[in-house]
Amino acid sequence: MAGMALKIWVLLVPAWALQPKELEDWFASPSGLAMTTSDAAAAANQHWNALAQCGVEIRNLQALKDTLSDRNSIDLPLPDIRSQIIQLAEQHIASEKLQQLYRVLSSGYTLSGGLALPKDEAQTMMHLLALKKAEPEQLKALYQVMYGYSGLGFAKSVAQTTSIQLAQAGADASQFKATYLATVQKGQAAAITEASKAAVAHDLAGLVRRYALDAKPYTASEFLQHYGEGGWLDQWLDSPLEKRVSNDRQAYTANQFSRHFPGSWEAMYKQSPEATQLRLAQDGKTYSMLEYQQYYGDQWHDQWSVSPELSCKECAPYVGVFAVLV
Repeated sequence: MAGMALKIWVLLVPAWALQPKELEDWFASPSGLAMTTSDAAAAANQHWNALAQCGVEIRNLQALKDTLSDRNSIDLPLPDIRSQIIQLAEQHIASEKLQQLYRVLSSGYTLSGGLALPKDEAQTMMHLLALKKAEPEQLKALYQVMYGYSGLGFAKSVAQTTSIQLAQAGADASQFKATYLATVQKGQAAAITEASKAAVAHDLAGLVRRYALDAKPYTASEFLQHYGEGGWLDQWLDSPLEKRVSNDRQAYTANQFSRHFPGSWEAMYKQSPEATQLRLAQDGKTYSMLEYQQYYGDQWHDQWSVSPELSCKECAPYVGVFAVLV
């Protein structure tokens, strides 16, 4: 983003954060990524600065690696782990969330209520859903509403595709079912469309907002009004989630608030200030969403989604919070 005449926030890396040599050693370690000495040095040189500014520690990388390589669960090949782990760490994806998503995606319906995807599909979809901040329990609830003994009678493939899409969007399973039953006389396709709109709009009391192309936050209902029937859901899925700053000086999505503060989350979320989210650009500097939007225009969502996630402007450093962010 060279040439931007905009304000830049400088993030100071604490002295006790990740160090280049320990990252290089972990890349080369048999318990780490088992790289050659030269490859480990090159990888550490390439990734250290971003990982350190993201507050990533070796224990976070190790937990991700152990989870992804677990032969009794995800069992991802080492080359795939090497290609995915840095992005997962930079986006603060917790190892527990990966386990939960994979379990729902890969397990059978009869015993676990899962989607029963083939192993390679479950691995791929786990990665996508994790980066999209999808919730495993929401995915499971949506699938069970659509398929199985007490479901709506969807074909398995339709239930899999629809539940995965709505889990990315964030959707209330009960609202989906109620709206589908009320509109099924229009035909399945039309009823799914109506039920999807209602389910996303009613998720978490309608408090969820995402940042549209103008870098301002809007609810799902507002997305629908602005983009119309044909384009609102795709735009919603591509747009980053709003976060708000809790009293622990960390930024959380509405879903994270609902899990960490059950019973009082709505009032707390409404009263909490909007977080000024920051990302590390390719030039090694820190920028806000508005700065990304001003520089990249309508392509800012794509650039934002692949940039390392830093602690928000109002937040404490992102060190040691992976477990909190599950």
